[in-house]
Amino acid sequence: MKTTENSAAAPSAAATATPDSKTKHRVSIDLLNEAIGKEIATTLQYLYFHAHFEDARYAYLSQILRRIAIAEMRHIEEFSDRVLFLEGDVDMNPSFHTRQIADPKEMLRFAVQLEQHTIDTYNEASRIASEHRDAVTHKLFQDTIAEEEAHLDTFRTELDNLERYGDDYLALQSDAGSKQAMRELGRSIEGFERSK
Repeated sequence: MKTTENSAAAPSAAATATPDSKTKHRVSIDLLNEAIGKEIATTLQYLYFHAHFEDARYAYLSQILRRIAIAEMRHIEEFSDRVLFLEGDVDMNPSFHTRQIADPKEMLRFAVQLEQHTIDTYNEASRIASEHRDAVTHKLFQDTIAEEEAHLDTFRTELDNLERYGDDYLALQSDAGSKQAMRELGRSIEGFERSK
């Protein structure tokens, strides 16, 4: 009987064969790319709202939408980093077209819907990632859900304020925005006059 010294220690080729990373992590990569598309579309939607609020000089609402859009961009970056780590390719296409909504209440209602849908989607994605033994992607979705819930709370509060106080709420913001614009214009003119 012929034996080799390493036969007991060396596993067979079949036992060591593993699927490549792309195949192994296909589910997580797909979940993350779906989230990237959602985050890109949401960012664009919030920037659209920000531009309208800023144009109307609703300073507070404008800043809220700008800050949340920046947070959504950070989510795109985090999800993209994870896709690349899993040796996938990032799909940088928005999942929906920006809706042209100009009424402040409708803007906030749509923002509430977007955030709630995102939370529901990410909870499901987190569950699926966990089932596929991808703890890091699971945790990434969980951490993002906490931020999305904070966004949802902000939008609910602003919508409630707008429904409760109506045009008075917007008028106060517009007045504050006009005063801020006048201060900035004054500083700009002073700087111009000093440079002469």
